[in-house]
Amino acid sequence: MAFCDLPPVTVIDDKAGMTYILGETFAVYNATPEPPVVYDWNSVKFVSVTRKEFKITAGSRTFAFRTGLFKSIDETLRAIAIIEVRQRDYGFDYVHERRMFPLKSMYREMSAGKECYIGEGTLDEGETAASFITLLNFKLMKFLWLVAFLIMFVTAAILHWKIGLTRDNVLYFIPISIASGGIIALLVYIITHIVARIRFKQLRDADMAASGMITFVVCRAGFAACASCVYESRDLIPWSEMDYFVESDKMFIIYKNNAPAAYIPKKAFEKKTVNSVADIIALSLEQR
Repeated sequence: MAFCDLPPVTVIDDKAGMTYILGETFAVYNATPEPPVVYDWNSVKFVSVTRKEFKITAGSRTFAFRTGLFKSIDETLRAIAIIEVRQRDYGFDYVHERRMFPLKSMYREMSAGKECYIGEGTLDEGETAASFITLLNFKLMKFLWLVAFLIMFVTAAILHWKIGLTRDNVLYFIPISIASGGIIALLVYIITHIVARIRFKQLRDADMAASGMITFVVCRAGFAACASCVYESRDLIPWSEMDYFVESDKMFIIYKNNAPAAYIPKKAFEKKTVNSVADIIALSLEQR
């Protein structure tokens, strides 16, 4: 089972007088001498994880504790990994914020094989945002040309309706129409890119792993993009779990259900191995 060696995480809520332990089971200790209540994960019905709070419904009770009660970000990520692995095994309802990396429930314990490339590093905000915008540019290009032409024709029609088209003013109509189309298309381009950067930052802020060290693995069997503090070398996501990939000059973006599932920066690997990494991804997934 993937991530099977993760040690349990203890959360102490002094204000509520409660202690929670997430591991093989979910245990709840009161400040009173009463014995702890221990829940098997198959009795857990619902878990919610956000940057602010964890909520766990087990049996007939719901327990909530602030994310700030964890001793470190590493412990927070470990608790999330434990929850996601148990969610895969027991199928309870799980709500979480958007992620830049795959859920731990997607990983399987499997051999990487001989041709395996491992890299480690942080996800650079500038490079990731640039790749994000590069993909957006590709999608926008045809749309922007269409917007420009439509505005040109609409502007020409309005000028003709208001002023009338003659031999004397036709040479003025053409540059005015072209300029109008270009200006509107440029405004759409700028606004869209501002929105894209805002959405990227929101996504980065929602995934606590995005600010830490990430381990990246690419091999014939599958890949990994996981916080280094919880990654175990034998855990991989089979390529069959993904749909396709998109490549920019800085990174590979792996997609599932038409949404980015993992960002793999090229600089995480040695320069001499980047082409080999690209070959494996290209042979394993369709490129778009």
